[in-house]
Amino acid sequence: MVAQVSSRLFDKVGVASAILLTMAGLVLRAYLPRLQMSSEERMKDGNMTDAEARRQQKFYSRCANVASLVGVAVLVVVLFELTS
Repeated sequence: MVAQVSSRLFDKVGVASAILLTMAGLVLRAYLPRLQMSSEERMKDGNMTDAEARRQQKFYSRCANVASLVGVAVLVVVLFELTS
């Protein structure tokens, strides 16, 4: 009985973490245009170089993609475990 309760708890935690990761990826993806405008303004002001701006945009873009993909993968694994 304890094993069943802990298994259900881990399944719920897995689903919640998958949803949070996917949502984090979506939020980062939605933030990318603002980041681009902000970095362009900082480049115009001389506070940031072109290379720094590209590096920052590439980092956020990769993080958004990875978070979304990992979230979906975790969700698929958890749902597969729930059905079997």
